[in-house]
Amino acid sequence: MFKFGKLIALAIASFYLSGCASIMTAEQAAPAVNTPNELESVSIAVVDKREYVLSGDKSPNFEGLSRSNFGIPYSQYTYTGQPMSEYLTERLVAGFNKKGVDAEAYSTSHSMSLSSIKNALAKKEQPSIIIALNEWKYDYHAFSDNSWYDVDVVILDRNGEEKTIRSFKGEDDVGSGLISNEMQIIYKQRFESIFLDDAIQKALVQ
Repeated sequence: MFKFGKLIALAIASFYLSGCASIMTAEQAAPAVNTPNELESVSIAVVDKREYVLSGDKSPNFEGLSRSNFGIPYSQYTYTGQPMSEYLTERLVAGFNKKGVDAEAYSTSHSMSLSSIKNALAKKEQPSIIIALNEWKYDYHAFSDNSWYDVDVVILDRNGEEKTIRSFKGEDDVGSGLISNEMQIIYKQRFESIFLDDAIQKALVQ
């Protein structure tokens, strides 16, 4: 069935900069993360390892694709213009802070190696979370509403030792509302699910 609602949603996107659409803030989109009571502080680093970003085909703030009626793809970006790694980190930090955990963002670039990030976080002398984005995008148009993710989550103890590494991947349908908000809701739900993982919960108890 032809999804007229999605065409309308794409049209609404043109109002982003005019202020006619209400876009969720990082605080509103913060995931309600499940954290152990013992966790008092944490460093959070999200690093972009998407192949098309590493190759330079897409910029670090690439979020997904919208398509014309003829299927022509157009790149879409985080509405703030932030790199995806920074965009997601900001929402994660807000989520942990809401749970009473003193969360600190660690800024990364896609050119940084995981080992260099681990070494830097070890100097923080507190537990750390590293999330590597292997895939993170959407393809949104009248005949498709898919979004994909493939991430590795690494938990380090306060000495920089790796406690666990977990991989998560999947596909989500995108709703017919304002695309920026629909994706933020999806990101929120993804992180809430990830931090319910038993191995991650145990690794955060230090």
